[in-house]
Amino acid sequence: MTRAGYLLHPLVIAGLALWVINDHLLKGAYPGWWTSKLGDLAGLAVFPLIPYAVIDLWRARRGLPPPPVSTLALWIAATGLALIAIKTTHVAADAYRWSLAAAQWPVRALRVGAVVPLRPVRLARDLTDLLALPALLVPWFVVRSRVTYARRGRPSRMSQAR
Repeated sequence: MTRAGYLLHPLVIAGLALWVINDHLLKGAYPGWWTSKLGDLAGLAVFPLIPYAVIDLWRARRGLPPPPVSTLALWIAATGLALIAIKTTHVAADAYRWSLAAAQWPVRALRVGAVVPLRPVRLARDLTDLLALPALLVPWFVVRSRVTYARRGRPSRMSQAR
């Protein structure tokens, strides 16, 4: 099994594609309830895998085994709790709006070619976004299925010939 190979799982690729297409095309062309939910579903399905993969690849460079799936469980829980906090509290929502603005600021400044003011991003605090929380099962399923497959090993040539 290739380290961080779970990032190439069809569900992850589809989630990432949906996340990008939704945020950069669909939300602008068709703003509304459905595009909001699509973005949340895609983001929750993919996001916990990003820090887990960074840890996995960091460990691989040092010759260490993959991180335990409990590490992924912590990232899944943190992602879910962050979404709940952002959607239910003003403090977390403002922290998210300003943090994302700071992360996007260098790209905006380069695109304009000048120093631009830091402005918080827009955020719709819609409690129905919490309906997307079951999408957090996707990263768990993807990594666990890869771990199970690796433990079983690949079928031998003899079993393939039958």
